[in-house]
Amino acid sequence: MRYFPQLETGAMGQYPLRRVRRMRTVSNEMPDGRGVKLPDAAAATTEWQLKWVGLTDGEMETLARFFDDVAGRLHTFTFLDPGANLLCWSEDLERGVWEKGPLVTVTGGLADPFGGTRAWRVANGSLIQTLNVPGWFYYCVSMYARSDGGGQVTLVRGGETAARMVTRQWRRLTFAAQSVGAEESVRFGLEVASGAAVEVFGLQVEPQIAASGYKKTAARGGVYPNARLAEDRLYCTTAGPGRHECGLDIIHGERF
Repeated sequence: MRYFPQLETGAMGQYPLRRVRRMRTVSNEMPDGRGVKLPDAAAATTEWQLKWVGLTDGEMETLARFFDDVAGRLHTFTFLDPGANLLCWSEDLERGVWEKGPLVTVTGGLADPFGGTRAWRVANGSLIQTLNVPGWFYYCVSMYARSDGGGQVTLVRGGETAARMVTRQWRRLTFAAQSVGAEESVRFGLEVASGAAVEVFGLQVEPQIAASGYKKTAARGGVYPNARLAEDRLYCTTAGPGRHECGLDIIHGERF
């Protein structure tokens, strides 16, 4: 499987970056003059315009090698959106994408840290989502958590875990570092000790070394298999030793 590479810093891109989502609507005019319009989900496309400055020689070589590997527009690859939450259904922990431990219970509709009622209580076990992403990338797992009884919650990233203390107040907890696995799927989530319960909100995974603002997701997370480069050219400029600039466009779906 081919994956769009991370930079040496653990970033997928640099700001500003541009993402465009295009949708097509199919319309049909009935014999009596009435119109029917329906979304054509199969024709949806997402496009990214990425630009980098200050690239090192090694980073420039990595991008050039990737471009040669996919042969421009010829081959597909998996792209992790640098501006998105990789998880699906971040606010619906009862969806099937969340793997629950045998004794775990989840209860929704609780007060969240932003004044809504979108938080969940997780008790007695693990809540995991497995993503088809490279195990050797940098990832940041984050969430808001609290508990009346205090204690701790364990954040899970692949085969690695990190225990974080929980208080009565909402706090954002993070677990960020480069993963060490060679697998092409990674487990992300949380674990709560038997007999304990923690209220959580805003579960998020990002392909970078620190957490950004929380982004709610539904059925579409930030993992895009079968993406392609939009052009057969890699735009590069060298300003000096170890100082390169580069730009390319990525597309997921067929242009229309």
